[in-house]
Amino acid sequence: MRKLLLVLTLFLPVALYGQNRSIDSLKLRLLSSTKVDSTKADIYYQIAVALQRIDPATSTKYIDTSATLVKQLNYKMGMANIVSFDAVRCSLEGKFDSLFFYSQQCLQIAKQYKLPLAAAKAYNGLGIYHWQTGNYSEAIKNHLAALRIRERYKDEQGIAASMANLAWVYFDNQNNKESERYGLEALELARRIDNPTVVVNAMQILANVYGSTGKYDKALQYDDETIKICNREANKRGLSQAYSNMANCYTELKLYDKALQYQQKVLEIDQFFNDKKQISDTYLNIAAIHNQKKEYSVALKWLKQSIKYAIESKFKQGQRNAWQLLSTVYEQTGDYKKALDAHQNYQIASLALVNEKSNEQIARMNTRYQTEKKEQTIKLLAKENTIQKLSISKQKTTITMIAGLLIVAFIIAVLIYNRNKLKQKALLQAQVITHQELMTKAVLDAEEHERTRIAADLHDGVGQLFSAVKMNLNGLFERVDFTRQEDRFLAENTLALVDESCKEVRVISHQMMPSTSRRSGLASDLKNFIEKIDSDKLRISLETSGFKDKLESNVETMLYRVIQETINNVIKHAQATQLNIELRQTKKLITAIIKDNGVGFDTHSHANGIGLKNILSRIEYIKGTIKYHSLPGRGTKVCIQVPV
Repeated sequence: MRKLLLVLTLFLPVALYGQNRSIDSLKLRLLSSTKVDSTKADIYYQIAVALQRIDPATSTKYIDTSATLVKQLNYKMGMANIVSFDAVRCSLEGKFDSLFFYSQQCLQIAKQYKLPLAAAKAYNGLGIYHWQTGNYSEAIKNHLAALRIRERYKDEQGIAASMANLAWVYFDNQNNKESERYGLEALELARRIDNPTVVVNAMQILANVYGSTGKYDKALQYDDETIKICNREANKRGLSQAYSNMANCYTELKLYDKALQYQQKVLEIDQFFNDKKQISDTYLNIAAIHNQKKEYSVALKWLKQSIKYAIESKFKQGQRNAWQLLSTVYEQTGDYKKALDAHQNYQIASLALVNEKSNEQIARMNTRYQTEKKEQTIKLLAKENTIQKLSISKQKTTITMIAGLLIVAFIIAVLIYNRNKLKQKALLQAQVITHQELMTKAVLDAEEHERTRIAADLHDGVGQLFSAVKMNLNGLFERVDFTRQEDRFLAENTLALVDESCKEVRVISHQMMPSTSRRSGLASDLKNFIEKIDSDKLRISLETSGFKDKLESNVETMLYRVIQETINNVIKHAQATQLNIELRQTKKLITAIIKDNGVGFDTHSHANGIGLKNILSRIEYIKGTIKYHSLPGRGTKVCIQVPV
């Protein structure tokens, strides 16, 4: 009777989650296993792992059975597996404190009983914990530690999983290039070893990378392939990832109703797994869609739920993104007090995630890993060459033993010489590779610095002067009466050339990241810039107070560029006749208020312009805030506050 119940238990889930090849194969192995040993405990554990993304309740039953066997057998690796399973379960449920606890416990067991592959699982869990809680440098550090162990023991399943995890961390850290590289490597390996779970994970990384860079067709193609595999393997987690990315692509394509349909599918799966972190993320995505549809009251409802779940699961990225969108929605509804409160919470959440040295640490760790990998390859090649030489030498030794001891001694001397030569060559190659990598990094750093300087000079220097020249020429046309047609033709051509130059400078600066330049005296520089503008076309008043001491160079330069860009926007777009600038400095704060009587603009539809992006990036760099108050036909007021 017990054996019959066991058979029913093994085959009942097939009806629930379809034909999953790995689970079916494991169940057949379990049926053929009669001994109560560590192999049987491992099979129960492997089935439980496979069911985690399909049927958590049934998965728990299998892991409980495995735990009973492990305890009965005092099976050390089994102990680590059980704790590792608990860590993954907590990760899938968004319980990150518990994930950290079980991962640390797994690491202690691994170190105590010298179980390297168990240590790799522990490092993997710690990497996921730090990734989900926003500490990307620690996440990279732990995932690389897991990857090194798995490569040492040729654990291809683990290598593919670690590469996929590294790709996710790089994606969240906005390094699409590294994310795509690791994602493609993970996908290639997972397909070769036929691991559908990692194949799905890797394809979803790539779908997210391509979706975030506007390659929607490529992203949706990976999503379609993911859905086919997930339906075949009954992988609900993978389906959730694919539906979410499809919804995000359709949102970007402004197909809002279709996007909401897919987000609802995602939410059902998140609620099935009771994953508070994922539920928070889905609520945020739904709120973003309603915000774009201008359904602000509905967006607020979803956002408040998103923040609640993000706080409960300690999902820092989710908290930051939700507070940011909440501030925007309140501002759009005219509730500026709540918008300011939400923005302050967004800044607090952002500060909790920002670490100026994080990217440098990540780059150093990745470079160290790549260097070690190359050194291991060199050592492996040297070892293979040595083995080949030794094999040849054994044959020669057998033959030459007949000829006499002199020949044997000669061959041994040759072998020793060749071996030392190979070692020296390997060491030289390693040093050359290291030197080349250091030189390449130095060249790239220098090139990036120079590109940054040139971009800033073009856009913020030459571009601004061209705009002033163009406006002055327009004013000159209104005051000069050209009596000869040739003079008018020449003047119009000159104006056209200036206009074309403005466009060319703007195109070049778009291709190069803007930076800062050194200036001397904020008030003096602004006065000099304003004096170059035609007062008949635009009357500008500048009031400054409190600027007794020279500001810090970065603050002064950034603030000058922000005000200069704002004035330039007024000249080019506002059609204003009057512009008032108030600039005040106290002991703790610099305040700039810029107000014009122009046509105004929609601050949200123009948020992606290079000018506004430059302004925002500079203000954030000096830890300031900027607010736009504008309505079509009623002018624009810009309020800037920067801490001294």
